[in-house]
Amino acid sequence: MTIRLTDVVKYYKGLPNQIKALQSLEKLLGEEGLSDSQEWVQLWRLPAPKAPSTTFSNTWDGIEAAAAAAGAKFPEVVAAQWALESAYGSAVSGKNNYFGIKGTPGTLKTTWEDYGNGPVTIKATFKDFATPYDCVKHLVDQWYKDYKGYKGVNRASTREDCAYLLKAEGYATDPIYPEKLCRLMTQHD
Repeated sequence: MTIRLTDVVKYYKGLPNQIKALQSLEKLLGEEGLSDSQEWVQLWRLPAPKAPSTTFSNTWDGIEAAAAAAGAKFPEVVAAQWALESAYGSAVSGKNNYFGIKGTPGTLKTTWEDYGNGPVTIKATFKDFATPYDCVKHLVDQWYKDYKGYKGVNRASTREDCAYLLKAEGYATDPIYPEKLCRLMTQHD
């Protein structure tokens, strides 16, 4: 059985037996040990990468940046959804819900849907999110990425295809939802 060094260092806690094991490894490396110029030492000393920020402004550019950080292939489509669904971030449907995402726990609101015979007014529960980024991440994870057997809209080859896939996959009932998203994206080019 081969033991990988990454598995060894992952569990390093500076325990006496671990220190002795590393001293034994130094003996195996020989008298020279590791020098500052070796690639391994240089890589080890690199600073840890910063975690992506989860704080973004409630603007087109801010939502686009949040969507990119969350993994959307076409973050401008997410920004267009934000603009359309929340009137440019001014009207949330649930706590920190900028995309009209239904679910619980949530906030009960009146909304309209179009199931094929024109708009109808309904009451629906819209999911509450702890932060705006949590809402963006939820949207991207469940609609843009592959999720529980669902093929996400990140598979689109263009942002316009992405907008049309959202409608085809059932994200919105508005029959002209993709056209609205495309128009918003064109306005922000």
